[in-house]
Amino acid sequence: MLKGIDISRWQSGINLAAVDVDFVIMKATEGVGYTDSSCNSFYQTAKSLGRKLGVYHFARPDLGNSAEAEADYFLQETKGYQKEAILILDWESGNLGNISWAKAWLDRVYNKTGVRPVIYMSASVMRAYDWSVVVNANYGLWVANYGVNNGLANDDVFNSYPLKYWSFYALWQYTSVGRLNGYSGNLDLNYFSGNSMAWDRYATGNSDVLPDVPDLPKSIDELANEVIAGLYGNGQERKDALGDRYNEVQALVNEKLGIKESDTFVYVVKRGDTLSGIAERFGTSYQVIARDNGISNPNLIYAGQKLIINKKLG
Repeated sequence: MLKGIDISRWQSGINLAAVDVDFVIMKATEGVGYTDSSCNSFYQTAKSLGRKLGVYHFARPDLGNSAEAEADYFLQETKGYQKEAILILDWESGNLGNISWAKAWLDRVYNKTGVRPVIYMSASVMRAYDWSVVVNANYGLWVANYGVNNGLANDDVFNSYPLKYWSFYALWQYTSVGRLNGYSGNLDLNYFSGNSMAWDRYATGNSDVLPDVPDLPKSIDELANEVIAGLYGNGQERKDALGDRYNEVQALVNEKLGIKESDTFVYVVKRGDTLSGIAERFGTSYQVIARDNGISNPNLIYAGQKLIINKKLG
């Protein structure tokens, strides 16, 4: 996991160089006419320090603005940040049950940038409304839930938190009263469920694009780890990307995952996995995996869970 903060002009005195975090998320815009006065200075400082970056738009459907108008304003004001920062919709103002508005904003940003935004909401809002259309469109979740633990990065708590509709969350805001060196007041503290590579894929929209590795200079072990992380696709796509190293890499992948040359094996769910993603990786369907493992809700799986897969990788 990566650790980070989210800030706005209210934290204008913060010394980002002294704050021990991996990422900084900044408020960029609100509605159709407000741009946070500290956003760019925060952004450029965080970028110069090598921190991972995110920018968010505070939605105001309660003002009667269209989702498209607010998305366009956000995109206009964040032109210099796109493809290097995670794009986020902050869903906490009025009309919280207007799922179609939120989906329209997310779609507008995705269609214009090729980057799927993440949506931020409280745990209560996540549970109160049917977010199926947002989940099915592969928009990630940043959830605010301050009561699930004491702020420590405890994997058992992080992975067992009862989600609804989403099977995992990209970001977890676990407190609004955190304290860190470099700032004298309270801070929102967060964890990102993934590594730096995963963050970059959220930011650039390249999660479905094969890496440019024409010479494949990496070791077999490095390539196997990247295959497991999903960087080389599946089936023929993976074979084309790995070329004459495919068999050697695939053999190590199978070994690392405990896969034998039989049709049935056990797969251990990792943080960030979805049942549909696992199914695609192993050439089966999420319905089959759910059936074989007695899973009634395919959106509810957790890291460490063992699944029987009736297909082999490759």
